[in-house]
Amino acid sequence: MKVTGLRKVAAATLVGTMALSFASCALFGANKKEIVEAADEFASTLLKQDAGKIIKLTNEKKDSDNAEALEMIFDESMYSDEQNEFNKAVADTISYEIDEDSVEVDKEEASVDVTFTMVDYEKALKDDYSDIDEVVDLIKDCDDTKDVKVTFEFEKDDDEWLLSNLDDKGFGKLFDYMTYELDLKPDLLSIVDYTDSYAGSYYLDLYVYFTEDVSEYDGELTFDVYYEGSLIASDVAAYAYSYYVTCEYYNDDWSDLESGNYTVVLKYGDLEIASADLTVDNYVETQPTSGSAFDGDLSAEVSDYLWYYDSDVDGVYESGTGYIELDVYFDVDVTGMDLTFDVYDADGNAIEQYLEPTNWGDSIWCYYSYGDAMPAGEYTIAVYDGAETDSNVVFYATCEVQ
Repeated sequence: MKVTGLRKVAAATLVGTMALSFASCALFGANKKEIVEAADEFASTLLKQDAGKIIKLTNEKKDSDNAEALEMIFDESMYSDEQNEFNKAVADTISYEIDEDSVEVDKEEASVDVTFTMVDYEKALKDDYSDIDEVVDLIKDCDDTKDVKVTFEFEKDDDEWLLSNLDDKGFGKLFDYMTYELDLKPDLLSIVDYTDSYAGSYYLDLYVYFTEDVSEYDGELTFDVYYEGSLIASDVAAYAYSYYVTCEYYNDDWSDLESGNYTVVLKYGDLEIASADLTVDNYVETQPTSGSAFDGDLSAEVSDYLWYYDSDVDGVYESGTGYIELDVYFDVDVTGMDLTFDVYDADGNAIEQYLEPTNWGDSIWCYYSYGDAMPAGEYTIAVYDGAETDSNVVFYATCEVQ
C-alpha cells in the first residue's frame, strides 16, 4: 500500500509537471503563430502599396514623417507614365518568405525575419532602350533575382501586434527600384527631321536635325568619311546639341582636301543614322588668282552669309559658346583685298576692331573668339573694305547669344 501511495504521488507530480510544460508550449506557440500571421499580413499589405492600410498595421501616426514619406513613395503622380509602368513590372516580381524559426517574443515585443525576392532589374537592363514596352518585357523575361532581408519588429497594442520599425533601411532598400533612373533615349532613326551639308576647300560639314532633344547622346555619336568610295576616317567624334548633331571633318593641318566625291555618315554604334554626299573642287584651274581683288562697291556684291558652327538656328548661339563666326559670300573674287571686321555689343560699343578675316577667294570667315563663355546678348560683326578709320562698311549682321 505504501508503494502504491508513493506511485500515486509521483504520478500526480509528473502529470502536473507535464501539464505545466504543455501549457508553456501552447503559450509560446500561440505567440509565435501570432507574429507569423502579423508578419504575413504586413508583408502582403506592403506589396499592395496602399500607404493608408500599411500605416494602420504600424504604430506610426498618420501625420508622422515616416507615414508622409510612405504616402509620397507610393503616389503615382510623382512619377512619369513610363516610370510607373517600370515600377509595376518590378513590383509584380516580388515575393516573400517568413523565417518562422527566427521568431523572437519578449513579453510585449517581438521580431521575425522576412526575405523578399525580386527581379534583378539592373542585370535585365544593361543597355539603352527607347521603348518602355521593351523594358517591361525584359523585366518579365529576366531570371536573375536578388534578395532583400528585413527584420520585422512588433509591439503589442491591446490584442494586436503592430510593426514598430517602419524606418528600417531594409524597407527603403526593397523599394530602391522606384528611384531607378529609367533612361529611355529616343530612337534616333525615328526622329530624324532633315539634314544640311556643306563642303569647302578644306572642310566637310554634316548637320542632322531631329524632332526631339538628342543632347543626351553627346559623346556617344561618331561619323565615318569616305573618299571616292573608300573609308578615309572612321569613328570621328560627332557632337550632339539640343535638336541637332554636327559632323565636322578637316585635315589635321587644315590643308585643302583632295578634290573629288565624299560621303559623311553619322553613326550610333554600328547603326547608320544619316549621311550626305559632298563634292570638293580644289583643282588648280578653279582657284582664284592672287592679286585679282575686285575694284568697286563690294557691298553690292554680297551674295549670302551665315552664322557658323554653334548657332542653333541662323544667328542664335547657345549659352556657353566661346566664339561666334560670320561667313560672308560674294559674287566676285576678293582675294588680296585688305578686308577687316569689328565686333560690337548690343549698345554699339566696339569690343574688338581691325580683326582680319580668313579669305577664301569668293568668301571670308570672320571668326571672333571671346576665350570663355560669352555673356548673353546681341553681337554685331561689321566688315570693312580696309583697315583705316574711314573705310567703308561692306556688310554687317547681328547674332544673339542666349
